Amino acid sequence: MAKPLTLYDRVYGCLLGQALGDAFGAAGAMHCLPQPPINDLIAPPAEHPIHGGLQLGEYTDDTIFALAILDSLLLGGKPSAASIAHSFRAAIDRLGLAASVLIGPSTRAALDAWQRGEELGKAGRSGWTNGAVMRVALVGLRYPGDLEATVEASYESAMPTHNTNVAISSAAAIACAVSRAAAGNASVDDLIDAACQGAEKGKRYGYGFIAPSVSRRIRFAVELAKADKPLAERQRDIYDLVGTGLPAYEMAAAALAHLVLADGDPVEAIRLATNTGGDTDTTAAIAGAVAGALQGAARFPLAWVGAVNQANRVDLADYAQRYTALIQRDMRA
Repeated sequence: MAKPLTLYDRVYGCLLGQALGDAFGAAGAMHCLPQPPINDLIAPPAEHPIHGGLQLGEYTDDTIFALAILDSLLLGGKPSAASIAHSFRAAIDRLGLAASVLIGPSTRAALDAWQRGEELGKAGRSGWTNGAVMRVALVGLRYPGDLEATVEASYESAMPTHNTNVAISSAAAIACAVSRAAAGNASVDDLIDAACQGAEKGKRYGYGFIAPSVSRRIRFAVELAKADKPLAERQRDIYDLVGTGLPAYEMAAAALAHLVLADGDPVEAIRLATNTGGDTDTTAAIAGAVAGALQGAARFPLAWVGAVNQANRVDLADYAQRYTALIQRDMRA
């Protein structure tokens, strides 16, 4: 009988899924289908318009900003939009990303407006893209099983740059899936149910933006993923009918569809998300993070873990230990 996963296993698994999905998917990002399959962790080709020059295992803004949120949480304990915005800016300055093409359009515009003196929250009132979704998975770990607290935390994480109902609904969906996984004893279907609950709760926040229902789009994407068709046809349906691009409502649904396609396996979720095409570093980062929280850190190849730590000069196990201690402190209180 397999040993039950600890909270640390799930926290570390989520961190690894986020970072490894991002790094794995970076090599295939922004390709249209059909594309050459990517079956292992490789460096993006030098001619890639966004990720050319990244090393083997080097992640992108998805994980840079996810870890910036985690830095804010480790410093202050509770999710705070102001603290998170400062952490975003500090990461950009520390890594010299002010002019980098890695930074997404909504994030760049909102942070620039905020730095010019615009009120926090208003600066993000036009953020409808997937920036809040790509970085939110670790937020879902903060309150295992508490969906209300998780949605509120998702709002705090999204508000500085993506303060629209569709972006917050999409981010809350992913965070609630992770929250349910972190609580333990969950199936993939349980995570989908939690995601849809989170999407419905999250749409109460932020500036209104004309967009599809996130929860209904998730259900539709899951139906496509479960259809009685060959795997490649189901991937094509997700690409064609759900979308794997910049809109937040596409990305949340597509990432969760790949969780279903992979039956919760994090490595398979990353591979499938990368090979479906579109904004693959983001799809793979989210699918990997959710699946990693479900299945734990041991599911990832050690060679990949070593590559991502070395390329980014980071110790994800240390991050996981410190974050687990923070979560457990409040669970005991």
